[in-house]
Amino acid sequence: MSSNNTGPGGSSLTAPLPWQLEMWERLISLYERKQLAHAYLFQGNVDLGKSAFVSALAHTILCQNRSGVLACGECKNCKQGGANYHPDIFEIAPEEGSKDIKIGQIRDLSEFVLRTSHSGAAKIAIIYNAHRLNANAANALLKTLEEPGNETYLFLVTDLPGRLVATIRSRCQKINFPAPTRSQAGEWLNGILGKSTSFDELLNAVDNNPIRALQIADGDQLKTSQQFVSGLCDLASGQVSIQFVLGLIAKTEEVDALQHLASTSSILIKRLLTNSQVENSEESMNTLYKIMSSPQNDVNVVAKRLLRFYTEVVLARRQLAASTNPNPQLIMESLLWHWSRIVPIK
Repeated sequence: MSSNNTGPGGSSLTAPLPWQLEMWERLISLYERKQLAHAYLFQGNVDLGKSAFVSALAHTILCQNRSGVLACGECKNCKQGGANYHPDIFEIAPEEGSKDIKIGQIRDLSEFVLRTSHSGAAKIAIIYNAHRLNANAANALLKTLEEPGNETYLFLVTDLPGRLVATIRSRCQKINFPAPTRSQAGEWLNGILGKSTSFDELLNAVDNNPIRALQIADGDQLKTSQQFVSGLCDLASGQVSIQFVLGLIAKTEEVDALQHLASTSSILIKRLLTNSQVENSEESMNTLYKIMSSPQNDVNVVAKRLLRFYTEVVLARRQLAASTNPNPQLIMESLLWHWSRIVPIK
């Protein structure tokens, strides 16, 4: 990806989300006092708005007439950013068709760092999905981290900091992204989608993640979610193999697949324990519930197995986040094997 701003951070976000405001104000203040570190690692769970935050932060830093801690939106730098292009911002992520960030991309970044700023201000390089740096790319990045240059800042964004090599992590100041409270999540969704909508069930399904809830409500991830749940449904009933569902997972990030597993199992646990029917629940989820709650099954036993499965998913998420050398394929195979045995096939 070149310096045109079309990566994951290419977002209409121009200000932080309410629960990110304190972190945002602190970083802008550090920049204005010339105390901003040259390298930051923005880390946290998936779908916390890290990429959009970092992209907006970069454009705000370059704004020539900031209004308090926000970009003015009118200066030359802001207008260039609004057109998804600013020559002093360089964004990279895994290229289309690849899950890795490669050494050629880091070489391009290194060339960018050596250039003179077009605006006479800062230069900012952003690496999205930084945990996807392959070994050669990671080694090449280390030199740039050691000698970043004057008024040059590197922002690394990751869902899985543990998969970055320790030498890169040690050279970055770490910013841990906060998750919103339940009330903050609900208020934010109300402001976007309207107060006539009830978000309790949706927020329960996505572990209180309002950004993921909005994506599902807008339909951005609905199709993928439905396909995944349908695959889990067929696996639970013995109609497809574990390898088939792994094929569905291959189309998504591992953290997204684990989120689907966690959400699906948590919804089922709640429905089984309360014997509740969820209005407008998708067909595959209803079918899963019918399989799990079949009169042939002991619902309490199935619920306990689902609780154990949910715990295994949580542990898998921690393992992926903490280990520099996990095997996602084996982790997912193990989880799906356990899933396939929650309900005995008759």
